[in-house]
Formats: sequence, structure tokens, C-alpha cells
Amino acid sequence: MVDMTASSYEVWLGITFGVLSCAAYTAAAVAQRRLAVRITEPLTGRGQLGSLLRHPLWWVSLVFNGGRAGFQVAAVSFAPLTVVQPLGVLVLIFGVPWSARLAHRRVTRAEWRGTAYTTVALGALLAVTVTGGRGGVLSAEDSVLVGAGTVALLAAVAWGAGRVPSPAWRSYLLAAAAGVAFGVSSAAVKTAVWAFGEGVSAGIAHPSALAAPVIAVLGLFLAQAAYQGVDLGAPLGVTTLANPVAAAIVGVSFMGESYAGGWAGGAIALVCAFVAAYGIRLLTVPSADAAQAARRAPEPDPRS
Repeated sequence: MVDMTASSYEVWLGITFGVLSCAAYTAAAVAQRRLAVRITEPLTGRGQLGSLLRHPLWWVSLVFNGGRAGFQVAAVSFAPLTVVQPLGVLVLIFGVPWSARLAHRRVTRAEWRGTAYTTVALGALLAVTVTGGRGGVLSAEDSVLVGAGTVALLAAVAWGAGRVPSPAWRSYLLAAAAGVAFGVSSAAVKTAVWAFGEGVSAGIAHPSALAAPVIAVLGLFLAQAAYQGVDLGAPLGVTTLANPVAAAIVGVSFMGESYAGGWAGGAIALVCAFVAAYGIRLLTVPSADAAQAARRAPEPDPRS
């Protein structure tokens, strides 16, 4: 019988919560992917918000995303971030076969290779994309700057993505923007929690209390739009890649944290980013609904 110390018990408890967070995130992503199949009009266009909010799958995905956030908070409360963060690659391992099964198809050999490349690369990338030092929180002025800048960036990416003819590249852009939104909202949530710890009035008055939910909701809408036109793997991989990078940039630039990887970690991160990009390319499978739409499209008139 192994005598488990309190510290190791807490780490394993944090890992358990981290795995549950990944499972909830995967369920939310699968629900959003199924919803993307049901809504055929591009979500980057106007007039689609109402149809999105009226669909039960949207609210199902919100419940799972809420569970994911709660489990993630519990995970980092018990285990170090360097232990919890690499668990994020599990969403690909869970999500790709799950989505394929719901679509009544088999995972292709290229998708398995893409999952392997992306999982290994993201695992190493998440392990080295960590910040050192205790760090702080966003000041009120920085909260306004980061919040307004992020909202402007997300709006610009959504506008540009809506004008990209390639479904794959539109998905990449929207998924990257969703990852940025989730990463920045994590920093805003940390600041809001600190502000409410100083008092309810201080929490309500702090700009991060408004920025956190606004940016998180925008991230959910962007992720939903990213699942249109391609299957689950590629946008999920891009979001998982962009999320910790955005959080690390905000932490280093505005919260007094320092990059703990050093030059060696930076070189590893760069290599991993290229490997992950190759894996995501293998995971880019046009969805059945997009393929059917392409087949229904009229052939161009050669006389024109």
C-alpha cells in the first residue's frame, strides 16, 4: 500500500479535475460542431445570432463550457499550472474520434497522424509556454486597454474571416481568435476574482469584471463559427494552441510575470508550433455538409 503524501494527493486531485475539464470542453466542442452542421448559413454574416440562440445545442454547449471553467479553476487550485496546462491536449484525443463517430464515419489515417503530431507538439508547447514568478493582476487602466484592444481585435478578425472564401482558412482565423479570447478572459477572470476579494463594490467597479464575461462570450461565438465548413480537429487544435500563448503574452506584458522557458524553451516552442501547424493541416477535413454544398453549387458557365 502506497503512502500518499498530502501534496501528491492534491496534485492527483488537480489532475483529475483537469481531465474532467478537458472532457467537458470536448463535449461542448462536439455540441457546437453538431450545431454548426444544423445551421448552414455562415455565422459571420448578419441575422444568424437569433437562430443560434434559439437552438438547444447552443445552451447545451454553454452548460458544458461552464463545467469546463469550473473544473479548470479547481484543477489549478490543487495542482501547479505546469502540470494542468499540458492536459489541454486531451481535447483532441477525446474530440476527433467522438466527432467522427457522431458523423457516422471512421477517423482517417491522416486524421490519426494529425492528432498524433498535434497532440505531441501541443503537449510540449504547453509545457514550455509557462510564466515564472508569482505575477500580479491587471490594473484598472490595463484592464481597459487589454479589454478594448481584444474586443477590437476579435471584431476585426471576425469581419475579415467572413470575407475569406476558403472554409479552412476562415476556420483557422476564427479558431485562433477564439483561443485569444479564452486566453485573455482567463487573465481578466483572475483579476476580477482578486478585485472582488477586496470587496463587492471594488469588484463591480473594476473594468475586468465587465471585460471577462464579454470577451469569454465573444470567444464562444467565434469558436462556434469556426466549426462551420471543416470537422472538429483543426479548429479545436488551433484554439488549444492560441489560448495559452495569448494568456502568456498578457501575463508577461501586463501582469508582471516572466517567461520561464528561456531561449531553449523559445526554440522548442517554435519547433512545436511548426509541428502543430502540420498536424492541424492533416486534421483539416472538409465536413460533409460543406462537401454537399460544394456539389450543389452551380458549375461556372464557360461562355461567361
